[in-house]
Amino acid sequence: MSGTQSIKHAGGEVHSTPPSRALKRGPKRKLDEDHWFEAALDAMAIGGVERVRIDRLAADLGVTKGSFYVLFRSREAFLDELLAHWRRISTLQVIAELSAINEPPLDRLARVFAISTSDRAKRRARIEAGFRLWAYDDLRASQTMREIDHHRLLYFQSVVAAAGIPADDARPRAFLIYSYLIGDAMLAAGQDDLREVCRAFLSTGSQRQ
Repeated sequence: MSGTQSIKHAGGEVHSTPPSRALKRGPKRKLDEDHWFEAALDAMAIGGVERVRIDRLAADLGVTKGSFYVLFRSREAFLDELLAHWRRISTLQVIAELSAINEPPLDRLARVFAISTSDRAKRRARIEAGFRLWAYDDLRASQTMREIDHHRLLYFQSVVAAAGIPADDARPRAFLIYSYLIGDAMLAAGQDDLREVCRAFLSTGSQRQ
């Protein structure tokens, strides 16, 4: 076999190119755990945990199932790590980001309400709905969601207390705010005036701030 490959261009000019260059393919896609987690969250948003299947995720990522087993022992082990990943990115990281901002208590409370209207809120609401449905029938998912709720409520309670809500009212007010945020993220856009009234009432007990 010849060591070069001849390529004829327009005008009859011929150049010789080494086969290694003429037949070179692009590098294989290298995936880490986060690629699989993000694909799983997309699947969770569409069809819940039943859609989080290794073959489906591999197809979505354009790789073989073998790539999955390089990183994870099994689907069950992956689901355990997915729960920890969701707790981290949906709760612990969000609380850390909010806590790092130095601002007056009422401004921080306003930032809390903005969670349900952020660009990522609608996608995350669909994902979380998948996790909560899973938690009805799975002990580990149920435990994770209880931990998530606990962390969020404690944080909201601290924000409410710092905003001047009496101690006896801080926890139930935090629960109402948390419930509002979950519901608001699931609702269609619009009715901004009504949303503003609800946020003002939950923040201060008055319909207007």
